[in-house]
Amino acid sequence: MKAIKRKGKVYQVGALYEFSDDGEDWCKGVLKDINQHVTYPYETCSGDGYNFIRACEFSLGTIEEATVKLIDGECYQFTDQLGNERKGFFSAKHNTFCSNGGWSGRSECTNIKLLVVGEQQ
Repeated sequence: MKAIKRKGKVYQVGALYEFSDDGEDWCKGVLKDINQHVTYPYETCSGDGYNFIRACEFSLGTIEEATVKLIDGECYQFTDQLGNERKGFFSAKHNTFCSNGGWSGRSECTNIKLLVVGEQQ
Protein backbone atom coordinates (compact mmCIF):
# COMPACT_ATOMS: atom_id res chain seq x y z
CA MET A 1 0.00 0.00 0.00
CA LYS A 2 1.41 3.40 -0.98
CA ALA A 3 2.06 5.83 1.90
CA ILE A 4 2.01 9.63 1.71
CA LYS A 5 3.42 12.05 4.30
CA ARG A 6 1.76 15.35 5.19
CA LYS A 7 2.48 17.62 8.14
CA GLY A 8 4.38 14.94 10.06
CA LYS A 9 1.83 12.18 9.55
CA VAL A 10 1.77 9.19 7.21
CA TYR A 11 -1.40 8.14 5.38
CA GLN A 12 -2.08 4.98 3.35
CA VAL A 13 -3.51 5.42 -0.13
CA GLY A 14 -6.41 3.00 -0.61
CA ALA A 15 -7.25 2.88 3.10
CA LEU A 16 -10.58 3.88 4.59
CA TYR A 17 -10.70 7.23 6.45
CA GLU A 18 -13.21 9.83 7.58
CA PHE A 19 -13.15 13.17 5.74
CA SER A 20 -14.55 16.63 6.49
CA ASP A 21 -14.60 20.15 5.07
CA ASP A 22 -15.27 21.87 8.41
CA GLY A 23 -14.08 19.38 11.05
CA GLU A 24 -17.63 18.80 12.31
CA ASP A 25 -19.50 16.78 9.67
CA TRP A 26 -17.62 13.64 8.64
CA CYS A 27 -18.08 11.14 5.83
CA LYS A 28 -16.29 7.90 5.07
CA GLY A 29 -14.18 7.34 1.99
CA VAL A 30 -11.06 5.77 0.54
CA LEU A 31 -7.99 8.00 0.27
CA LYS A 32 -6.79 8.38 -3.31
CA ASP A 33 -4.15 11.11 -2.98
CA ILE A 34 -2.93 14.08 -0.96
CA ASN A 35 -2.35 17.29 -2.90
CA GLN A 36 0.08 19.29 -0.79
CA HIS A 37 -0.66 22.88 -1.90
CA VAL A 38 -4.44 23.15 -2.27
CA THR A 39 -7.27 24.16 0.06
CA TYR A 40 -8.80 20.66 0.09
CA PRO A 41 -5.73 18.39 0.00
CA TYR A 42 -7.30 15.01 0.87
CA GLU A 43 -8.73 13.45 -2.28
CA THR A 44 -11.01 10.42 -2.14
CA CYS A 45 -11.48 7.75 -4.80
CA SER A 46 -14.78 9.43 -5.73
CA GLY A 47 -12.78 12.55 -6.71
CA ASP A 48 -13.95 14.76 -3.82
CA GLY A 49 -11.45 16.90 -1.93
CA TYR A 50 -11.56 17.56 1.82
CA ASN A 51 -9.78 19.82 4.29
CA PHE A 52 -9.63 17.32 7.19
CA ILE A 53 -8.91 13.62 7.55
CA ARG A 54 -8.97 11.23 10.52
CA ALA A 55 -8.71 7.52 11.15
CA CYS A 56 -11.97 5.58 11.15
CA GLU A 57 -13.00 4.42 14.60
CA PHE A 58 -15.76 2.03 13.68
CA SER A 59 -16.38 -1.45 12.41
CA LEU A 60 -17.55 -2.04 8.88
CA GLY A 61 -19.70 -4.91 10.09
CA THR A 62 -19.44 -8.54 10.95
CA ILE A 63 -20.45 -11.83 9.42
CA GLU A 64 -21.74 -14.39 11.86
CA GLU A 65 -23.33 -17.79 11.59
CA ALA A 66 -27.11 -17.59 11.49
CA THR A 67 -28.85 -18.99 14.55
CA VAL A 68 -30.31 -22.42 13.87
CA LYS A 69 -33.81 -23.02 15.22
CA LEU A 70 -33.44 -26.36 16.98
CA ILE A 71 -36.26 -28.88 16.76
CA ASP A 72 -36.79 -31.42 19.53
CA GLY A 73 -35.85 -34.95 18.40
CA GLU A 74 -34.19 -33.91 15.12
CA CYS A 75 -30.67 -35.00 14.18
CA TYR A 76 -27.91 -32.40 13.87
CA GLN A 77 -24.26 -32.24 12.96
CA PHE A 78 -22.24 -30.03 15.33
CA THR A 79 -18.83 -29.35 16.82
CA ASP A 80 -18.67 -30.15 20.54
CA GLN A 81 -16.80 -28.30 23.29
CA LEU A 82 -13.63 -30.34 22.58
CA GLY A 83 -13.64 -29.48 18.86
CA ASN A 84 -14.91 -32.89 17.71
CA GLU A 85 -17.43 -33.07 14.87
CA ARG A 86 -20.44 -35.07 16.01
CA LYS A 87 -23.92 -36.09 14.95
CA GLY A 88 -26.66 -36.35 17.51
CA PHE A 89 -30.28 -35.76 18.46
CA PHE A 90 -31.44 -32.56 20.13
CA SER A 91 -33.38 -32.71 23.39
CA ALA A 92 -35.39 -29.51 23.96
CA LYS A 93 -36.21 -30.62 27.52
CA HIS A 94 -32.52 -30.72 28.50
CA ASN A 95 -31.23 -28.23 25.85
CA THR A 96 -28.56 -30.78 24.89
CA PHE A 97 -27.44 -33.03 22.06
CA CYS A 98 -27.22 -36.78 22.62
CA SER A 99 -24.41 -38.37 20.65
CA ASN A 100 -23.01 -41.90 21.06
CA GLY A 101 -24.43 -42.09 24.57
CA GLY A 102 -22.87 -38.76 25.63
CA TRP A 103 -24.44 -35.36 26.15
CA SER A 104 -23.26 -31.99 24.88
CA GLY A 105 -24.88 -28.80 26.14
CA ARG A 106 -26.35 -26.56 23.40
CA SER A 107 -24.35 -23.53 24.58
CA GLU A 108 -21.08 -25.51 24.28
CA CYS A 109 -21.63 -26.50 20.62
CA THR A 110 -20.87 -24.61 17.41
CA ASN A 111 -21.37 -25.12 13.64
CA ILE A 112 -24.80 -26.67 14.21
CA LYS A 113 -26.52 -27.94 11.05
CA LEU A 114 -29.76 -29.86 10.67
CA LEU A 115 -29.20 -33.23 8.97
CA VAL A 116 -31.72 -34.05 6.27
CA VAL A 117 -32.33 -37.55 4.88
CA GLY A 118 -30.65 -37.87 1.49
CA GLU A 119 -28.47 -34.78 2.06
CA GLN A 120 -24.87 -35.14 0.94
CA GLN A 121 -22.12 -33.73 3.17
